[in-house]
Amino acid sequence: MRGTAIGLLLLALGGTAAAAPLKIKGGSPVRVAVHGKREAGIGLKAQKGGWRLEVAAKAGEAVELLDVTDGANGTRWNVEVRDGALVLDNERFIAGHAYRLTVTKGMEPVGSALVYLYPPVSSARSRVTFEDDSAGGGLGMDGEIGVMKKPTL
Repeated sequence: MRGTAIGLLLLALGGTAAAAPLKIKGGSPVRVAVHGKREAGIGLKAQKGGWRLEVAAKAGEAVELLDVTDGANGTRWNVEVRDGALVLDNERFIAGHAYRLTVTKGMEPVGSALVYLYPPVSSARSRVTFEDDSAGGGLGMDGEIGVMKKPTL
């Protein structure tokens, strides 16, 4: 009797708490560590001005993003779906962070997904050159590297 009551309680709580996985386009599969556990998610590559994610949200459904990155402050954002996609701008969202995306209708969660924002790729190449410095470049008079004593505190 007691086991049946506990089972029914767990079944009732479990059915309302979890949202179905969301179908998303425009990203690549990725594994993200969230609070010590690895979860499957969608990785988005940075574009000009932010990240774009195609999501199937219908009229009357709200989209909320929660920053779940370890050490982050858990910021929540409500984002509007425009032309079947979410645009995550550089001003509010942080590259290298993971966000839990939840689509809700009223108070009920309709779907959920984990989204990782890849940092932008630097297109500028740089070259490092080393030149022989005539002043010695930290070398002593005999051409060897000088030794300096560590200062005391």
